[in-house]
Amino acid sequence: MIKNYLRSAIRNITRHKFISFINIFGLTIGLTCCMLILLYIVNELSYDRFNTNAKDIYRVTRSFNTADGVQT
Repeated sequence: MIKNYLRSAIRNITRHKFISFINIFGLTIGLTCCMLILLYIVNELSYDRFNTNAKDIYRVTRSFNTADGVQT
């Protein structure tokens, strides 16, 4: 059964070369984008994980209001 599917896929690829190229190229671009996004997310989530006390690291911020009411 799988042999028949592979045979018909190869026939369609050889008959419709341009359309097959567009489909394979689009699939390649899509997978590449997904992998780059995944690598970026993994990198951002692993920030400061090398520290033994990584769960105890916090970010402290402070905002100031000027006399005009503008927040900096």
